[in-house]
Amino acid sequence: MNDLSGSTKKFSWEQRYADSDNLFGRTPSELLLAWKDHFRTGLSALAVGDGEGRNGVWLAEQGLDVLSIDISSTALSRAEGFAAERGVKLQTECADLLTWQWPQQSFDIITSIFVHMHAELRQQVHQSMLQAIKPGGLILIEGYHTNQCKMGSGGPSDPSMMFTPELLKEDFPGMTILHSEVLSTDVVMDGKQLGKGAACHFVAHYPAT
Repeated sequence: MNDLSGSTKKFSWEQRYADSDNLFGRTPSELLLAWKDHFRTGLSALAVGDGEGRNGVWLAEQGLDVLSIDISSTALSRAEGFAAERGVKLQTECADLLTWQWPQQSFDIITSIFVHMHAELRQQVHQSMLQAIKPGGLILIEGYHTNQCKMGSGGPSDPSMMFTPELLKEDFPGMTILHSEVLSTDVVMDGKQLGKGAACHFVAHYPAT
């Protein structure tokens, strides 16, 4: 999922998923793969904007209890099918991140992978994520860096919808930053290699009380 800003986006994402057999593939996020050792059986996870489940299903395969949320019911139906194929349990909920009733201090792990929106909406969703993480939990974010606009390989056309390490740090006050990096990544959509992209990887720990 690349952007979100209300009901009009719900329609556009429904159409985009309907027009593709598998929009973003089934390979999990590079960031999640790099932090695999931190995911233990029995932890609870919220996969934000999880689309067709490439990340939520992978987390479930690591033994986590996963809730996958997205604005597209078409994508979540595919995520459920993918989970069934892999023999894991995945709970799904179709929701607009801006109006969803976020559970409070309920998840050990929260992931947001290539979920992009305008600044005021991003801040609202990130604040909700901060309220939903348990003390001692981890928030992991992967998304396009503002340099992506220069790469010509996709992503939002508006740089204000992208990330910088400084912006992410500001969005999560009170958290301990464990990892923050800008790096090159391969951009793949609808099974096609679109070229190199610029991404931010961000991992923050919510201190236990």
